[in-house]
Order: sequence, then C-alpha cells, then structure tokens
Amino acid sequence: MTVKPELSISSMDAGELGVLHLRRYWSKRLLEVEGRLDMDSVRNEYELDFTLMQGLGLGIVEPPEYLFNQRPDYTAFEQWIVQKLGGRPDHALVERLNDMVRRYLQQPRRNYPIQNKDIREPVLSAADLAFWQENGYVVVRNAVSAEDCREAELAIWDFLGMDPQNPDSWYGGTHMFWVPLFQHPAVNKNRAALRIRKAFEQIWGTDDLWATVDRVSLNRPERGGIDISGPSRLHWDVSIALPVPFGVQGLLYLSDTSAEQGAFRCVPGFHHRITQWMEGLAPEQNPREQDLESLRPVPVPGSAGDFVIWHHALPHGSGRNLAHYPRVVQYIKLFPHDRAVHPDWK
Repeated sequence: MTVKPELSISSMDAGELGVLHLRRYWSKRLLEVEGRLDMDSVRNEYELDFTLMQGLGLGIVEPPEYLFNQRPDYTAFEQWIVQKLGGRPDHALVERLNDMVRRYLQQPRRNYPIQNKDIREPVLSAADLAFWQENGYVVVRNAVSAEDCREAELAIWDFLGMDPQNPDSWYGGTHMFWVPLFQHPAVNKNRAALRIRKAFEQIWGTDDLWATVDRVSLNRPERGGIDISGPSRLHWDVSIALPVPFGVQGLLYLSDTSAEQGAFRCVPGFHHRITQWMEGLAPEQNPREQDLESLRPVPVPGSAGDFVIWHHALPHGSGRNLAHYPRVVQYIKLFPHDRAVHPDWK
C-alpha cells in the first residue's frame, strides 16, 4: 500500500535507516510536487534540508529530481539512497546527522566567523589570513595532490566521453560548462581532502562543518572566435540583500590553469564595500545588472591541486578561455549547519 506524505510527519520520525528529518524531507518534496505545500510554513527548514542532503552525501540536485520524477513511497526513497551511496550510511554518520538535526531545531544560530585560535593543524599562515581579511579570497597551494586531481579530471573526461588529447572531441554534443558528475571515488576523495577541510575550519572558526556534494566543470577554449567558456559574467551565488551574512565558497583546480585559461576571477576586497556600493544604487537599479566589470576583477590562476576560497559577497566568475586546454575544476564548499542565510532574495 502506498503511503501518501503528510506534513504532520515530524522531524523526529525516522524510517528504517534511522535518519531523523529524512521522512519529513520526503513528505515535503512530494507535497511540493502536488502543489500542496505551504512554503512559508517550512521556510525556516531550508538549511536543515540542505545540510541533511549534503551530509548524507547526496547533494541537493539528484534527490528532488528523483522524487519529482518517480514520486516513490518512503521505503523506495530509502532504498534509492542506499543504491546511490553504495550501501547504508554508517552508524557514526547517522548519529552525527541526528545530532545536527536536534541542534538545528533546538539551539540558536551562532555568529560566524568565530574567533577560534584552537583549530588543530592549521594550513593557512598568518600572512594567508591577513590576505584573506583584506581581499576576501585566498589560495591554498597544493591542497590536493596532482595525482588525485588527475584522477578526478580523467573521471570527468570519461563521463563526458571526450578525449583530453583530441580537441576535436571537445566540441559538439550538449556539453556547455557544468558537468553533473556528483558521485565518483575520485571527486569524493577530493571533497574529503584534509588541507581543504582545515582551511575552511580556520575561516569559519569551527570544525563542525559539512561538505557539499557539488558539480564539476570543464570550461573549453573558445573556437572560431565564439565565446563558449560558460558563465564568465561576474555574479553572486547568494542573495545580496543587506546585510549579507558571512559565507564562503571554493573551487579546486584539477588542471594547471593560467590567467587567460578561463581562470576564476573576483573583485578583491568587495566584501568590505558591498554595503556602500548597494546603498549608492538607485531603487530601480538591479545590482545584478550593473557593469560589474568596472569593479576591476582580477584572475586567480593556479596549478592542479590549488584551492581557491572566496567570500561569497565578492562578485566572481570564470574568465574567457583564450588558451588551448580546458579549465577543469571541482567545486567544494564546507559549511556549518547553523550558518546564517538572508531570508529575502535580491
């Protein structure tokens, strides 16, 4: 018998996998598909949903797609999770997730970043941290080994059915920029890289962090004078309604990337002046449609294994790839479950 979802399901109701809030998450997504979910009533659960999916190792793309397309009962949803993960989530992970759910529902949010000098095995030096404070971005050199980067890059080429040694294979087909490769041993290994985790711990001021299960990207060189290098326009990935809460993002260079090779670009120090800049716009001006190039973005090149972390208040984007080899990167972000997110989108 198919059990229809009801919003009366509590976050404390756990199914066969024993994961709190998962059954409520399933019910909300199916109610949303049916047009029966009062979004305002669950708005304060967005970050809980987000953290739960990331913490399980599923991300936020594939679970809602599966629920939308298949509309399974809860048993089938749990079975799908086990299949995607290659087994049941282990006991330690379930306990950590359940503790996170309880704290999310019961405890007030903390203010980040936390001034914490007790982070063990730091990777960012005092000079790195001073550069971060001033510019809003920092590069963690050799965050991942060249060998691990190469394994992830080859996984991307294989997923796309392209040959890294044959430029003719890079063009045609449907690939544009993003690559929906979420689960692979090589990309999973990079997400767990210790130097990346330690850098995020230093910047957030806590070791209670979760890693996102994000996309990878292959930014091809221009061909025939046509710009096909993806979203090179400067942008923000978060709401820029004031005040912009603290938050950070990151990308890992999987291949050596020069400044003209579609390297990551950002506007250094803009997190210090975004409020003044926003308040200087007329009410009818959309900040996302302004000439952000006039803010003087800089490219941030890197070698395979270098990791760029940036404050999400910085306008950023990839550059146009004017070189002869694609820019290949993996997006990785670590975050605390109780980070602040502005309730209004702007």
